[in-house]
Amino acid sequence: MRILLCGDTSGIRQLLRHVPCGCSVGIIAASIRPQYLQELRFIADENKIPLLVQPKWKSDDYENYRQQIISLKPDLILVNSYSMMIRDDILTASRLGGLNIHAALLPHNRGCNPTQWAIIDHEYETGVTLHEMDSGLDTGPIIDQRRVPVFFEDTWLDVRDRLEQATDALLSDNLPAILSENWSATSQVHRLSTVGLRRTAEDGVFSWSEPVVDIHNKIRALVSPLPPAHYYTRDDKRVEISEYRTPWQVTLDKYSPDLGGDVMRSERVRLRPLQKTDAPLLYEWITDRELVIHNAPYFPVTESDHEAWIERMMTKRSDLVIFVIEEIASEKVIGTCQLLNINWIHRSAELQIRIGEAANQGKGYGTEAVRILCEFGLTDLNLHRIYLHVFANNRRAIRAYEKSGFEQEGVLRDAAFIDGKWSNVYVMGYLKTDE
Repeated sequence: MRILLCGDTSGIRQLLRHVPCGCSVGIIAASIRPQYLQELRFIADENKIPLLVQPKWKSDDYENYRQQIISLKPDLILVNSYSMMIRDDILTASRLGGLNIHAALLPHNRGCNPTQWAIIDHEYETGVTLHEMDSGLDTGPIIDQRRVPVFFEDTWLDVRDRLEQATDALLSDNLPAILSENWSATSQVHRLSTVGLRRTAEDGVFSWSEPVVDIHNKIRALVSPLPPAHYYTRDDKRVEISEYRTPWQVTLDKYSPDLGGDVMRSERVRLRPLQKTDAPLLYEWITDRELVIHNAPYFPVTESDHEAWIERMMTKRSDLVIFVIEEIASEKVIGTCQLLNINWIHRSAELQIRIGEAANQGKGYGTEAVRILCEFGLTDLNLHRIYLHVFANNRRAIRAYEKSGFEQEGVLRDAAFIDGKWSNVYVMGYLKTDE
């Protein structure tokens, strides 16, 4: 079979790993991606096949390009990672038309930049589709697909590597049927289709007024070497973020007076993201046995270990955001609260809160902080459910959580062992009600 290969550098190299030697009769490159031309010429020379550069339609060179395609007498055009439309007049020059590998689960995410759109749109699965080509944009009948996960901490580079492996499997499994001209295909369900527009460098702009999760997704979808996510300062200076940042780091910037400037507050307290400079005070509280034992497991640690823990949490974990609670009147830090064990697929998180000194407990500060934190979770992190655990005999805490909108959901029997006694633990939950 005479196969004409079409793609960018990585796409062509991948096809050549699978297409039998001697079947390739030429390579088509896109004129709108000149950065690939030099290496594609090298690949073509290395394989002793011609390189054809597709010009824009209606250009003076287009008819000559079409005649070159016809002269090669291809049986099939095989496309992988390509950025220009292949028109009907080229497809009909091939005896069997064309097959395309598209980096999405068609009919979803047709068109350009499908991996970027999948990440920006909060999707947790994508894939690759092998399909027949027709006059539409990724609309032809589907031959086969492979699915890959998109994890919340993935950048587009992580997803790209996973998609490359899936494409290898797709080609390996389907090439025998293709070479024997014996493949089968199923029409797409067009009413389920979505289409992504071609992204430009300026599409990476964001505002700090956007939810944290949206900013985080845009950053990871556009890390280097793509034109990165960016924002404009108050004096109209463009600032780019070219490397991955955790939700905690994005939150720190959004609620920083020098950057985003957003404020999380009630009448008496405000929350701000925990910073490394807060480590000494927090260390005092987590090593106070009487304070910790009723809030979380008690594990004594050294101060240096604690500082390293905060650094690691901020820069590595994507399932945790910690805040300090400040009393507005005194500007004193009185406690901490956090959302942890964040499940981005199920949109849920666990809430914990600690008021650091007995003198500030029982005054309603915790209730106000919980309400602020829940609003942050639902709005900035797009959560649907926030839950917590509280000892069954801690009636004061239970009442405070109920005032904040939590409802008891269940009982974990003998779930805590404290000072030689077993204690039940209540599970309480808070749900987003406008969905």
